[in-house]
Amino acid sequence: MLFLFLSVLGGHIAYSQNMVFVPVTNQSEIDAFKSALTLETAKVSDIEADFVQTKKVDFLDEAVLLSGTLYFATGKRLRWEYRKPYSSIFVFNGGKAWMINRGATMEMDVNSNKMLKELSELMFFGMGGTALFENPNFEFNFRRSDFRWEVVLKPKSKEMKALYAQIELQFSTPSYQMESVRMVEAASGDETLILLTNQKINTSLSDSLFDGKR
Repeated sequence: MLFLFLSVLGGHIAYSQNMVFVPVTNQSEIDAFKSALTLETAKVSDIEADFVQTKKVDFLDEAVLLSGTLYFATGKRLRWEYRKPYSSIFVFNGGKAWMINRGATMEMDVNSNKMLKELSELMFFGMGGTALFENPNFEFNFRRSDFRWEVVLKPKSKEMKALYAQIELQFSTPSYQMESVRMVEAASGDETLILLTNQKINTSLSDSLFDGKR
């Protein structure tokens, strides 16, 4: 179920699976993209945004659709709140994580679980700069179109390879905000796509959103 809680930033969303992306191999161009991403994310202290999550499952005729609200704040704090078709909350705060479902709370230690730690780093990738690019557990490839960059991650660690065959992150330009994440599961080939809309930046979110208590 951890795939449900991977998150992204976003502004105006238009997922571009059919857009033509050209592979980028020029290191200077890649470095410029990384620098721009770092510069823009450094300006963000907190974000509130709506999200829509679609999961395509091989044995279902229709995709599974979920929606809710995401809250992010510096200090590796994240609240991923599902509202439809059911209520469920996932909170990251530093090295701790909580899942809140039907009044019951389960606490997890992110740092003691290698797989959860890698997943949490992916969650904060677009929000906190380019730290993930130094992660030896992923192979990175870069593509771009006229208005977007796409970073394609292929897991190298045993834990992540067991979960995902590929992860695709799309960033808009010139804002360099992450717009979507598409994840392809390794075993089944099922796909999860998350899009963000209606983002509000630097609104001084309450610390209580990230305390794992509600």
